[in-house]
Formats: sequence, C-alpha cells, structure tokens
Amino acid sequence: MTQAFQSPGFAALAGDRAVETRLVEERWQAVAWDLGTGRRRVVTDRPGGVHLSEIEPDGEAIWWFDADGAGEGRWWREPFAGGTGGEALRGVPRGRAYGVAFDRTGALAAAVVGVDGGSHCYLGPPAGQARLIGSAPGYLGLADLSPDGRLLALGGRPDGDDAVVLLPTDTRADGPLRLAGHRRLRLWPIEFNPLAVLEPELLVVVEEDERYTVATWRAGAGLTGYPRLSFDSQISAGWYQGPRGVLIQHERAGRSRLLLADLDPPTERGPRSRGAARPGPVGRRPAGHDPSEQGRSEQGRAEPAPPAREISTPGGTIHDLSCAPDGTLHCVWSRESTPPRPLVLRPGTEVAHDLDADRGDTSRSRRWTPRPYGRIHSFVSTPAGPGPWPTLFLVHGGPATHDRDSYDPRVNALVDQGYAVVRTNYRGSTGYGARWQHEYGHRVGLAQIEDLAAVRAELVADGTALAERTGLCGFSWGGYLTLLAMGAQPRLWSLGMAAQPIADYPAAYRTTTPALRELDRQLFGGTPDEVPERYRAADPRSYVHQVRSPVLLVASRTDERCPPGQVARYAADLRRLAVPHELLWVDGGHYSRRTADHRSVLAAMVRFAGHAWPAPLPRTPRGDRPEVPPDPLEGGEHP
Repeated sequence: MTQAFQSPGFAALAGDRAVETRLVEERWQAVAWDLGTGRRRVVTDRPGGVHLSEIEPDGEAIWWFDADGAGEGRWWREPFAGGTGGEALRGVPRGRAYGVAFDRTGALAAAVVGVDGGSHCYLGPPAGQARLIGSAPGYLGLADLSPDGRLLALGGRPDGDDAVVLLPTDTRADGPLRLAGHRRLRLWPIEFNPLAVLEPELLVVVEEDERYTVATWRAGAGLTGYPRLSFDSQISAGWYQGPRGVLIQHERAGRSRLLLADLDPPTERGPRSRGAARPGPVGRRPAGHDPSEQGRSEQGRAEPAPPAREISTPGGTIHDLSCAPDGTLHCVWSRESTPPRPLVLRPGTEVAHDLDADRGDTSRSRRWTPRPYGRIHSFVSTPAGPGPWPTLFLVHGGPATHDRDSYDPRVNALVDQGYAVVRTNYRGSTGYGARWQHEYGHRVGLAQIEDLAAVRAELVADGTALAERTGLCGFSWGGYLTLLAMGAQPRLWSLGMAAQPIADYPAAYRTTTPALRELDRQLFGGTPDEVPERYRAADPRSYVHQVRSPVLLVASRTDERCPPGQVARYAADLRRLAVPHELLWVDGGHYSRRTADHRSVLAAMVRFAGHAWPAPLPRTPRGDRPEVPPDPLEGGEHP
C-alpha cells in the first residue's frame, strides 16, 4: 500500500517545526513544515525519492538519508529555513541506515550504519566530525541516545544475547551492557525517557509467557516490568508527556487501539520480574537458544500501575503515529473502505466518526477458519453480486507483519477486474499473539501455505472461490510463499504472481542484508550450513519441477533484500521445464520510492492474470465441485 504521507517528526524544543516525508510528484521527499505559518518547503528533490528524514531537537536543521537503489548512502543535513547544507556527520562511511538519534539539546547526534556486514556506531556534533565508538558483526539497530548523550541503546535479535545493548559513548568507560533474550523472552528497546536526564531510563517492550508487557530499564534497578500494562498481542509504546506517562498502541486481529498510562505505582516491592513487549511507529524510533541462568538477571517488579485509559479512535488501522510537544497525536489512519488520511487526536476529546461510507461495488467480510492449532483470520473482498469468483490470495510479506482493517488500493484494483481478493494472516503473522507468531516449529513456509490452503478450501466449499481459478499474488516474503505453494501444492493453485520474492532460499540467505540473515537464523534455527534440511524443505526450487500453472516473476537488478540472481535461476528452471511464465525486470530495488513503479507492477499482474484466466469458466454447481484434499502438500513431494 502506498500512502501520500507519513506522520510528521516534531522538534522537541521547537514545537512549531516539524519534518514530513511526503509524496511530491509521485516521489517521497523530505518536507520542512512550519506549523506557525502553515508553510511547507520541499527540502529534497531526489529522482529515486527519500524514505528517511529527521529533525534536530532545536528545529534548526533537517536530516535526510540519501540512499541508492541498493539501500546504501549517507545522512545529509540542511537548515530548516533553507540554505547551504552538507554531510550530517563527517567521517561516517557510506552504508545502510540503521538509525539516528540526538541528545536532549541536539548538541550530539548518533548514527549507526551497516558496512561490510557489520554495524558501526558514530557520535559527533551535527555537521561536525564524528568518531567511531563501537562496532559489532551483523545487525544492530539504534533505538535512542540518552538525554545526556552518554549512553546508546541498540537492539539486535530480540531472542538473542544482544536483544538490548547499552553502549557508553565514552570509549574509556566499561564495555557495553547486554540484556539477553531467549526463545521465551524477547526484548525490544524503544527510547529513553526525555525527562530522566540524571539517570537514563529506557522504555522496553518484552514478550514473555505469551504476553507483551511494558517495562523500563535503569542502571540501578535493572529491568522492571509493569504487569498491568500487559497484552495478549503485539504492542508499541513511547514516552508521553510527564515524567512517567506512556502511550501504547495495541494491534489485535487487524485493528489498532491507543491507550495512555502512568508508570508510577502506588507502592513498590521486592525483587524479581521478567517482562515487557514490542516496538513500532510510536515516537518514530527505528527498531532494530536455550536460556541460561547468566542470561536471566533478576529484575525489580513494580506494583500494578493504574489501568490504562483508551483514547477514542474511529477503529481501523493506525499506520504511523507521532506526538507533538504539546501532546497532540498526529496519525496516519485508514480502514478497508477509506484511503489513508491524517488524523489528529487530542487525548480527552472524542473523535468525530464522520467517515467515508463503504464503496458500493465491493463486499467485505472477515473470516475465521478453524484449525486444530487455532483460527486463521482472513479479510475477504468480493465483487458485487453472487459468486463464485476467480479468487486471488494477496499474500502479505514479513512474515512478522499482518494484513489489517486498512485500505489497500491493490484490493480495489483487483476486485474491479472481477476477482475476489483474500488477505490471510497465516501463522507467523503479528497481531494474534506470541503462539500464533512463533509456535510452528521450524517449518518455515510450509506452515504458512498450509494455512492458505485451509482458507482456500473453506472459500471453495462455501461458494466464494472458483476451485479451478484460485491463485496467489505476493510481494517480498509473500512472493516467496507464492512460489513455494505453486510447487508444493500444484493441484490447488492455477496462477502465481511473485514480486521481489525469495526463489532460492539458501542463495538468498548468502546474498541478502545482515538484518535479514539474522531474521532467517531466527526462523530456521540456524544457517543453511547448520540446518540444511530445513532450508531445503522451505526452498521453492526444491519443488519447481512440480509447478504446473503460469507464473509471473517481478524482480529488480538492484534488490538487496531478495537479490536478482536467485530469481533469474528460478526463471531458468521454469524455462527448462517448459512452464508458462514471464520474468519482468523493474527499477527501484526491493521497494521503490516511486508510486509509478508500484502502479506498473500492479498493471502487469492484472494483465498476466487476464491472460492466464482469459474468460469466465462455467460455474460448477456447489454440490458437484471436487473436494479439496485436506493435506495442503497433496500432489507434491517433500524433498
């Protein structure tokens, strides 16, 4: 989905200044916004667009990241009012942007860049010379710089030894402190309390015992969980006004809600506690084995805080959220029938729910498909009138994300062509709790396509989907699932369209980014060399000889996440096997910053589907339809 804007980033010490990343002539650009005058000034004019922008705490300058098609580049700085700009931090090499943060006054800035497979932390005055203060192999994302500029909070693998890394900026001090996670305890650092200047206090989200809980870390107290602020599915959090106020965004079953809470308990008592939850858009901060007793340090437990207070919202999804210094919340909001729009919330006031009515030519429903391990949630959109229809599963990527009650122009475009569109939150999706996200063993891909097959069977049985014309359409990891299902479940799917996919998992692992290699190690429990049988079972190329139906492949030669070579090899396999297919090369890398590129890919998919399914098939009476085999791998061989 392409939005026209993101929520603004506000200058903490200059409430009338903000930066936005907006679509300008169909390209994302950094825009300076003077709230006092209402004037907006386009700061950048990059042909490929700009995805990352920040503003200094005093509002004096805008930072933006100038990335090439492979995602590598530098941070640049330009005065808010215009004028001569330059490098934001001198001496920082080109690399991938792993986060940027400022101290309380903006006198110091920190940036983490990914270079040669490692994460490198730099510190210096804005526009001044930076110094390297630490490096680590693999991926570490910068969560925040403490208000006094003395401590960096970084996040690695949430269930690994470097889940939270607290790195002193004084290289003469002791080395970094690490808070370790493990399989049943995952930690995400979010941001430092901006008002805790003398003793840094870090907000953390902890996943433990299938709950997501708000927690804090301080040097003297360790990690303290707040059991009253515990949820059954993913949350985001951020400091909000006052010394102990917290804003929480809770994601559940495809919808968002916002809550306010105060961490100060009536009393405090004794030691012990482990717990807290997951970061997201709140505060505009980037994210980034068996447990041992050494990794389980004692934590102080806080008495339950007062109950959280829910903020009135119109339902649907909050895609992005930021907080102005006066406490006003600026959101990007949508629901299935309403395109993304700005939504300004002032806690304590009701939201007027005078929103657009649903389109009259689309029927929308939510389905829960029961399985022994839980219920699979899907959003189904169909053309007006009676079914069954040719049906496309629009498979989300991630896997750690989920389809929502939100507007997606691809859905409307496909429904307008006469297709039913299904968006399924398979196992591995967020928004349905820890068990749904993690507990499918290391059957990567296979568990997910089982869920897609189960939903397909239900839709065929109830007359929504034409059994002879059900297909898959996916982007990134969704494209990977599309290719895997086309080979492993060849009798179920008569069309597959995969954009920027993983087509050869072991090869993709070896050539993708460090952050994604870390994710793959988490999903599979190791590398292709350590657990080759798991990668082989999850690899689309293991099943390519069983593909029977037309396949569209869309790839970019500058895609750093799902590199082009492995897609080209899969296309060569299809060509050798005489499977009808098309390989379309596009610009823009893994995720283009130009809306025209997204429209052209969608147009190619509509064209390809129309070719594969050229005219409506006679509708088979429901009672005469062939049964769908209960085993989603039926018709395929396990490698």
